[in-house]
Amino acid sequence: MEFAPEMLEYANLISSKGLTGFTQGSIQERRDGYSAIGELLGEGPLMREVQDISIPSKSGNVFIKNYIPKTEPKSKILYFHGGGWVVGRLKDFDPFARKLAEITSSIVSLVDYRLAPEAPFPQPLEDAYTSLEWIFSQNENIWKNLPLVVAGDSAGGNLAASTIMRAKETSGPKIDLQILIYPVTEAICDTNSYKEFELGPGLTKKDMEWFISQYLPNPNTRSDPKASPLYQTGWKDLPPAIAFIANIDPLRDDGKLYAEKLKEAGVSVLFKEFKGYTHGFFTKVNLLKAPDQGLRIISEEMDRVFKRKEVVL
Repeated sequence: MEFAPEMLEYANLISSKGLTGFTQGSIQERRDGYSAIGELLGEGPLMREVQDISIPSKSGNVFIKNYIPKTEPKSKILYFHGGGWVVGRLKDFDPFARKLAEITSSIVSLVDYRLAPEAPFPQPLEDAYTSLEWIFSQNENIWKNLPLVVAGDSAGGNLAASTIMRAKETSGPKIDLQILIYPVTEAICDTNSYKEFELGPGLTKKDMEWFISQYLPNPNTRSDPKASPLYQTGWKDLPPAIAFIANIDPLRDDGKLYAEKLKEAGVSVLFKEFKGYTHGFFTKVNLLKAPDQGLRIISEEMDRVFKRKEVVL
């Protein structure tokens, strides 16, 4: 196991500041600890506009922050942030959302879904699907004719995968591409990578078991395909996918096995394993170079999938 040099520098920076992130304390202390790391990221690029909106749902409202890039938008991306369904606030992902919007020339809609344990499964999924129906309906003015991408990292990747599955099963909104960044695809924690990285570095099996216990307090729900999309049976006709994983990560095999299932069903998949990186690296823009590299790969693949051609003047 060898760290990428910048990953090691990042780990040393976190350690030198005494930050523990989400690993210790009460729910609120873990949320604050996670946000304290996010504050190190600085600011993301300037946008043409940032909109705060609220959409009605069965249980109240879902809040979404739209990031509209300076360039003409080529896509609309519905994004579910990570944080084990428990931690993570929109401000923690603001720099990343801005980078995603800028590099892909897309409107990025960052979803403030309800968090566990206050809102356990399936409540965050209901918020996710409500937000999908909303973004699909946006097709006027700047939104007109934009292909729809559903994306997420970690627990957000879990919500993305389950939302995409529901849309297919119910003949819901048409999704043109899915982007899954080290997604949680099963809630049983028994893959080889969970054994290999049980104690970390970074995210541990114990951490994941704690997160899962908050989101899925009833163990009987953990094998439900809505909670563990790796266990779904209908893989055909899902949207083309981009799947990224970190190789030093208990969730490594979650993403790898999911990508393999998609490929076996004939779904086009761009798969990349980032060697030397631990879980959570991809949203640490400004502090790491790998996210920018990954976002450029995503942008190029989006152009390929949507059959865009670069215009040379």
